[in-house]
Amino acid sequence: MIHAITTFIIDDEFQSRNFLHKMLQQYFPELEVIGEASSVKDGLKGIIECKPDIVFLDIQLQDGTGFDLLGRLPKMDFAIIFITAYDQYAIKA
Repeated sequence: MIHAITTFIIDDEFQSRNFLHKMLQQYFPELEVIGEASSVKDGLKGIIECKPDIVFLDIQLQDGTGFDLLGRLPKMDFAIIFITAYDQYAIKA
């Protein structure tokens, strides 16, 4: 049995989450989206509960930044793919 690679999407814009989810389903069927969140608080909870292999993480969220979220995690045992429209965060990411 092939293990699907699990993913979690964190972005404060519903349309962005929805678009990414659809693109992943269409072009990367081996990736399974197991959850979504729109804030640092909900993203943190989702990562801890779902234990994804990959997190797609927006930088600017409703209640902080993706960096704030990462700083609050007890451990990071997943890959991160940053998603942002702000090019000034590219180097820090």
